[in-house]
Amino acid sequence: MWTDIAVDISTVAVAIYLLLAAVEIGLDLKNNAGHYKLKDSLCSLTMGSFYLGTKILMKGTTIFIFFLAQDFALFDFSESWWMFPLVFILVDFSFYWLHRFIHEIRFGWAAHINHHSSKEYNLGGTAFRQSFAEPFMEPFFYAPIVLLGFDPLMALAAIELNLIYMYWLHTRKIGKLHPWFEFCFSTPSHHRVHHGSNVQYLDKNYGGTLIIFDRLFGSFAEEKETVIFGVPEQLDTFNPIKATFHGWIELGQDVIKTPGLINKFGLLIMPPGWAPNGQGQTTRQKQHAFRQQLNTTGVEAGGKL
Repeated sequence: MWTDIAVDISTVAVAIYLLLAAVEIGLDLKNNAGHYKLKDSLCSLTMGSFYLGTKILMKGTTIFIFFLAQDFALFDFSESWWMFPLVFILVDFSFYWLHRFIHEIRFGWAAHINHHSSKEYNLGGTAFRQSFAEPFMEPFFYAPIVLLGFDPLMALAAIELNLIYMYWLHTRKIGKLHPWFEFCFSTPSHHRVHHGSNVQYLDKNYGGTLIIFDRLFGSFAEEKETVIFGVPEQLDTFNPIKATFHGWIELGQDVIKTPGLINKFGLLIMPPGWAPNGQGQTTRQKQHAFRQQLNTTGVEAGGKL
């Protein structure tokens, strides 16, 4: 049952992505909004193909890891459909921590930074700009669901549905929704914040389908000031190879030039911006300085330091 559902979900997903992207592109052209740049979109689509390639390659490995985990499961829960909502919530909870990990650990950010590197924000480009490296990390965050005793294929189906939900979040065309929906679920407004390079928006709103986990774990931020899309050190290239690997190259260069094995290891596992002897500045340090600036001046500084 769940094998067929997982396959059907992937097929339906392609149709949903293409339809929503076509609608947004049509509206953009009609209103002359200028939210699409051809070179940027082509770069994003090429990077998306890299991600799709590794995802396909890792599919068998993911299934193997899940079924291996099933052999050591703590419990044996039913495969019935009524267990699916619980599995979906667990998948979204796992995604929250995966997403937070690839933002707040340097080698994770080296993989994920390319998804944030576009200065645009749209369904036909940015949503497809994904990391080829993330499929290698994902199974280890989702495998604990199977270890608890839930069906591996049910978990795979939930993962695919969660990804589909997140697609529509990558748009400027939808403003804030009803307050109860904004409180419970990830929305385009929440995810625009997540893609902002404004200091106060960095490392916020990790949720996939639910925004509740961000509210619970202190990573929520509301969209107030205008979002400046991209990363703090903007990537000025449309070369998909450079955009894909620049995070890894910068990490490698920092590791090579930093003396001491402990310091080198620290660069891998500490937050982006960390450096030995306090020479760097992490996101939290930037945000602390930004709040101090606000308290001193009482004026927004455009989210930049």
